[in-house]
Amino acid sequence: MEYDVYYSTGGLNMIGGGADVWVNRWLEMIPQHLKTESKLLIHRTRPPGHQPDCPMEVHWQGHDRKKFKSLLDNARRIHILHGYYSPHIFITENKDKIHSVGIHCSVEKNMKAAMMLNLDKSFHFHMTPSWEKEIIEYAKHPFWIGLSEWKNIQHIPNFYEFKHNKDVVDSNRVGYAARMETRKCPHFLEGIDSLVFTDSYDIEWWRKNLNLDTSNWKVYNYRHEQLDMFMKQDWGISHSAHIYEPFGYSIFQAVDWGKIPILAHDWLPDYEYPFRASTPEEFKQQYQNICDLTLQERRDILFPLREHLKQWDNKEQWRDRLLEIYNG
Repeated sequence: MEYDVYYSTGGLNMIGGGADVWVNRWLEMIPQHLKTESKLLIHRTRPPGHQPDCPMEVHWQGHDRKKFKSLLDNARRIHILHGYYSPHIFITENKDKIHSVGIHCSVEKNMKAAMMLNLDKSFHFHMTPSWEKEIIEYAKHPFWIGLSEWKNIQHIPNFYEFKHNKDVVDSNRVGYAARMETRKCPHFLEGIDSLVFTDSYDIEWWRKNLNLDTSNWKVYNYRHEQLDMFMKQDWGISHSAHIYEPFGYSIFQAVDWGKIPILAHDWLPDYEYPFRASTPEEFKQQYQNICDLTLQERRDILFPLREHLKQWDNKEQWRDRLLEIYNG
C-alpha cells in the first residue's frame, strides 16, 4: 500500500526542546486530516517501557534499524518534521523523495554565536554548515518556522496558545528555561540570583570550559513534564535574551506566566521594547532597570507585549498551511 513517511528526531514523550514541542503539536492537529496512509518514524532509540499514545503508526530507529530504513526506502514521499543538523545516510539515499522539511533554526547563525558573543568555545548540537543548504535544495517544500521570513523559503511560523495570561509576578529573581546552548547566552546570569531549568549535566560544560560561576543559581534538572512546576516558582524576570532565536517558545511561555522578559536586540526587532541585551553587561543593567519598576509599571510593559504576541496564536492557520503541503 502506498504511504508517506513523517520523519523526526524527537516528539511524543521525548521532548528536549521547542522542535519536539512543535512535533507534538503536529501530532495533535495534522494526522487526522492526511489523505494518504502515513507513518511516523522517530530517528532515536525508544526509551524502555515507552508506549505513548500516538495517532499514527510509529517506528523507532533504535528498535529495528533495518525496518526503519526499509520504510524510508519504500515510501512515496518523505516529510521531515525535524531532522538532524548534519547528513545521515537514511536521508541522503532518499533525497529525491523528500517532499517537505521544517527548518527550526539557522545552522549558519548558530555556528557564529560564540564569535558574536566573544566566547572562546561554543556549546551546540553537532552541525554541518553545508547541510542546511543541501536539505533545502532537496526538499520540494522547505519551510521556516521562525517569527519572520528567512532565506526566501516558505514561511509557516510556529504558534503559541496563551492559556494562562497571568498577572505579573512581583519578584526580582530571574528564571531561565532553555538549553545551555551558546546562542541561549546562559553566561549572562553569572552573579545573578536565578532559577535555572535545564539539563544539569550541560551546566558542567560551562563550568569546565568557560569557568562559569553558577553559585547564585538554583538548578532544576530539566524534565518537560515539570515545566509548569518551574513556571509557578517565585521568579518574575525571564532571561529571554537568546540571540538568533527563530521563534522563542520559552519566551512566549514566560510572558504567558507573567514574567517580564529581557530580550535580545535581534528578537522581534520592530517591536519597541525597553529591556533588551546582547552582552552580560547590558543584561545586568536591564535586570537592574526591571528591579526598579513598580508593579504597575511592570504590567504596563508586559500586557502590551502579550497582546502583540497573540498574533501568533494561530493554530488553525498553521494547520491548514501545512496540510496544503502534505495533501497537495
